[in-house]
Amino acid sequence: MTIIAILLAFALRHFVPELGRFSQDRWLRRWVDAANDMLSSLPGWSGATGFLLIIALPLVLLLLVNQVLISLLGSVGAFVLAIAVLIACFGPRDLDTEVAAIVEEEDPEQRQEAVEELAGGPVPDDVEAGRAAAVESVFQAALRRWFGVILWFAILGIAGAFVYRFVDWLVETDCPLADEQRDLFRRMRQVMDWPAAQLMTLSLAIATDFDSVFQAWKSFHDEQGHGLFEGDNGFLLAAARSVVFSGHAARDGYADQLDGPMRGVQQAMDLTWRMLGVWVTVLAILLLVGVIV
Repeated sequence: MTIIAILLAFALRHFVPELGRFSQDRWLRRWVDAANDMLSSLPGWSGATGFLLIIALPLVLLLLVNQVLISLLGSVGAFVLAIAVLIACFGPRDLDTEVAAIVEEEDPEQRQEAVEELAGGPVPDDVEAGRAAAVESVFQAALRRWFGVILWFAILGIAGAFVYRFVDWLVETDCPLADEQRDLFRRMRQVMDWPAAQLMTLSLAIATDFDSVFQAWKSFHDEQGHGLFEGDNGFLLAAARSVVFSGHAARDGYADQLDGPMRGVQQAMDLTWRMLGVWVTVLAILLLVGVIV
């Protein structure tokens, strides 16, 4: 059921973009506002207490809905809810559709704005730096919109996918959180990102050139001067840049016809699809051997 739910949710988000309206975070602000109004008097609300309850109460509600659907419809109810949760958790916009729209945009100003929106900030004017920034933006989006959700759904089911997206939304939006709460959510996202980013790096190595990816991964940790489990997920971005600039993404024919950031965006998207193919293959094998259901 796991892999079928993922593939169906993927297909629905891609071919029915209107479903993106169910992946909005407007309800999140209303929930945090309500929680602050009702529960702020609890001891430690601005810290660990608030951090736990802000996550736990919506999660409990989701699990209760899951149990009700199982009681009414059996496994079909759980399957339908899993697809709905994945559709909501894959983000408000389909990544592949967004990248295609950027690449096909003919107006330079609108295209630049679209790239900067994807990147979450200005893109350098230097050709190589702009291309690197474009590659990083696609990989970051792929981690947060696709691979992180898929990994935690495969491990913990709808609870894992929901918590991952919930925490990411809380970090990225301007919800009225206390500084300590926001810091805890930021740390939790980093913890949840880490295994997904490591597996993305491994799948990138399998799908392209293992030696280039490994050298970039190792160099990043050597230069940062910290251990394997410390720091951010920059090793994934370093590996992505290495693959693109070493020419191991050059066989993506359409991307070779583009220039500057557009080339980086398309190459990164092509690599993302290759990594996704590796993930789906591994999930299929795990399904066959009975590790997942």
